[in-house]
Amino acid sequence: MTIQLTGSKDFPVPPEQTFRLLTDPDALIKAMPGLKSLNKRTETSYDAELEVGVAGIKGVYKGSLEMRDVLPGEGYRMTVNGEGPMGFMEADVQVALTPVGESGTRLKYDGTAKVGGTVAGVGQRVLSGVAKFITNQFFNGLLKQATSR
Repeated sequence: MTIQLTGSKDFPVPPEQTFRLLTDPDALIKAMPGLKSLNKRTETSYDAELEVGVAGIKGVYKGSLEMRDVLPGEGYRMTVNGEGPMGFMEADVQVALTPVGESGTRLKYDGTAKVGGTVAGVGQRVLSGVAKFITNQFFNGLLKQATSR
């Protein structure tokens, strides 16, 4: 099952500062619901552990998070892969940053998430809503960190 992920979020800090948040493992862990750990493999890739629950089906997923096509201050492509007892998930999302006003940033994201296994059995409508909810929580978590730094 494939879910489309697209949207934007405005940050009250310059693109370079927003980019630093998007590439800081500690900031990512704080912002991403269910992300338990990121262990650095290379400068742009991590082993990840994520705990996610959908409609009473909860599981721990082990996998990877990788940042590709990295352009400092402008964006990157993030790929996330995970497998667990309830199935698998894959996400491929392009993140682009553009300056807004004197010192702000508009973050736009566009990509897809694929889910399979038992967790996919809850239905596309439910999964689509959950994916959008988690994505929104993630970017709101980063926004909160941007405003508190």
